[in-house]
Amino acid sequence: MAKVRMTEGRLAVPASGSEVSTILLEPDDPIALMMLGHGAGTPMRNPLMDQTAEALADQRIATFRYNYPYSENTATYAPGKTDSLKVLLSTAIAAKKATTDLSLDLPLFLGGRSMSSQVISLALTRENWPDVRGAVLYVFPTQWFNVLDSPASHLHRVPVPMLFVQGGRDTEITDLPELQSAIDGFSSPATLHVIEAADHFFDPPAGSSIARLDVLSEVASVTAKWMRGQLE
Repeated sequence: MAKVRMTEGRLAVPASGSEVSTILLEPDDPIALMMLGHGAGTPMRNPLMDQTAEALADQRIATFRYNYPYSENTATYAPGKTDSLKVLLSTAIAAKKATTDLSLDLPLFLGGRSMSSQVISLALTRENWPDVRGAVLYVFPTQWFNVLDSPASHLHRVPVPMLFVQGGRDTEITDLPELQSAIDGFSSPATLHVIEAADHFFDPPAGSSIARLDVLSEVASVTAKWMRGQLE
């Protein structure tokens, strides 16, 4: 793992009247900063989120992670126990302001895993954020309806380039042909990268010769290459 500096903080969420935790992870000589929201069942300090941020740091990408009010004190997740869409969006908007206020003088990308990929992409269609260089959407869940009744219907309105990184074995949560069809109709540039061996949690099959950390290394490498392309 690259040498990193970790800074913990707090973030006020106006729609809930509460505060949530944040983590800024900065590698030496970063090329970009990504605001990174977690999945419905993988709060900010979940090992998967830690490993994702560390893999991105190895690629010189700094990350700003945050919880949502429902996940602030959640160790386990029950389906349907997320915040309302209003609170989720309020959290993402507050996190975006906090990320900008860091004043790190780095190109800014917005990232989200699963649930947060829905929230971040929707927020981009509603907010005016000219400093955002692109959106990185990990395992976008086209078949998960807890937050949005029509998860992919807004994607064509996202005004920035998008990178989708999906698991080829994530068939219950994502319909890859549906996602590819949607991407083909976008006006903004969009890239789909499929890791065939990975499931929704970027895990390979049991008994595989590769491990989750290998998959996350590919996730981070693909992310960094795409980011560099947006910055050229």
